[in-house]
Amino acid sequence: MRFDKGKIKDYYLFTTDVENVFINEYMTEAPGDYVKAYLYGLFCSEHGMALKSALMAEVLRMDEDRLREAWEYWERMNVVEIREDEDDYTVIFLNLREQLYSGEQAALKAASKPAEKEEEDVIGSGSEGDFRKLTEAAEDMLGRPLNGKELQEIGSWTKDLGVTDEVIYEAFDYCTEIGKTGINYISKVVLAWAKEGLKTGDMVKAYLEKTSERQGSYRRILNSLGLKRNITEAERRMVDSWMDEMHFSMDRILEACEKAGFTQNPNLRYVNKVLENWKQEADTWGRDVNQRVNVSQNTLNKYYEYLRSQAEKRAEGRRREVYDKLPEIRQIDINLQSLSSRISRGLLGGSTVSDMDSVKQEIRNLEKERAILLTENNYALDYTDVKYLCPKCSDTGIDENGRRCSCARERMGEAELWQNGKL
Repeated sequence: MRFDKGKIKDYYLFTTDVENVFINEYMTEAPGDYVKAYLYGLFCSEHGMALKSALMAEVLRMDEDRLREAWEYWERMNVVEIREDEDDYTVIFLNLREQLYSGEQAALKAASKPAEKEEEDVIGSGSEGDFRKLTEAAEDMLGRPLNGKELQEIGSWTKDLGVTDEVIYEAFDYCTEIGKTGINYISKVVLAWAKEGLKTGDMVKAYLEKTSERQGSYRRILNSLGLKRNITEAERRMVDSWMDEMHFSMDRILEACEKAGFTQNPNLRYVNKVLENWKQEADTWGRDVNQRVNVSQNTLNKYYEYLRSQAEKRAEGRRREVYDKLPEIRQIDINLQSLSSRISRGLLGGSTVSDMDSVKQEIRNLEKERAILLTENNYALDYTDVKYLCPKCSDTGIDENGRRCSCARERMGEAELWQNGKL
C-alpha cells in the first residue's frame, strides 16, 4: 500500500518559517529595508527560487547597492553567508538556532571551569571564575538569565575592547537603574565608556557624576528659554563648546539666555551668537569671558577725551609757571610757532628749498636757546610738554598701527569708576 499527498503547485500558498531567534535577537535592531531583504530572500531560498540581484532590487523597490549593503550587514551579524559568483552572488541562510545553541554551550562551558586562583568576590581580575561571578551579578541585576548571544557579547567587551570586569559590572548596574536592560543598549554604554578610557569603578562614578551635572546644565538652559524638551545632539555640542572651549560659567550663559528671552523666538543659536560676541570682545580687551563690563565703547571714548583734556590742562599750567619765571621762553615759543607756520605756508606756496633750510636752521637755534634756559633754571627739557598716560597712543586708545592699544584694558576699569563718579 502506498500513500501520497497532492502537491501545492502555487508557492504563494506555502508558508515561510522565520526563526524566533531572528525576530528576538536581530530584527528589532536592523534597518527596515534590511529586514525586508532578509524576509524576501528567505522566502526565495525555502522554495528554491533563483533571482538575480538586480531583479530582486527592482521587486523590493530598493537600490541595488542598498540591497548589497543589506546582505553585507546580515553577513556581519552571522545571519547569512555571501558567496561570489561569476556575474552575481549567492546568499546562504545560516541556522540561527544552531549558532545560538553552540554559543550558549561554549559560554556555559567557559563559565563552569574553575578559576586557576580563587579570589573572594573580586571583579576585574579577568579569570574564568570572575567571568562567572560577573555574569551571575548581571543576571541578578537584570532579574533573568543571560542567553548565549548576551554571554558572547559580554565576552567580546573584554576581548575586543579591553574593558575591565569592574566597568562592565558598573554598566549593568547603571543601565538597570535607568530601566535600559537590552544588551544592545548596555553594549553602547560599555563602548562609550571604553572610548572615554574608564578603567575602574571609581572612574565610572566620577564620569557619571560629571555627566549628571552636565545633563542638569542642559535642562537649566533649555528651561530658561521656555523650551520643554530634550536637548538635541547638535545643541549638546554647542553647549559643551560654551563650557569646555569658551569657558563660560553657568551664570554667564543664563545671562545670555535672558537676552535671548526678549526675542520673538528664543533659541540656542541666538544664545550662541551672544556668547561668541562676548568671547570676541573679551579676547580683544584681554579679560576673562565671565567678567562683566558695564562700560560702552562710547563711554570709553569719552574717558579718553577726558584724559587728554586733563593732560593738556596740566601742561598749560606748567607753561604758565615757566612763562612767569622766564618770559624769554614765552617769546621763544611764540617765535617757534610763527616759524612753523612759515614752513607750512612755504610748502603750500612752492617756496625754494634754500628758503626752507634757513627757516629750519632758525628753528634749531631757538630750540637750543630754549633748552639752555630751561636747564639753567632746573627744568626738564620736556617740562612744558603734554604728558599723556600712555605714550604709545597719546590717550586715544589706538596705537600707531591702527590697532586697539594695550592700555585699553586698564582704561576700561578706570572708565567704569569715572562714569560712576568714583574717579
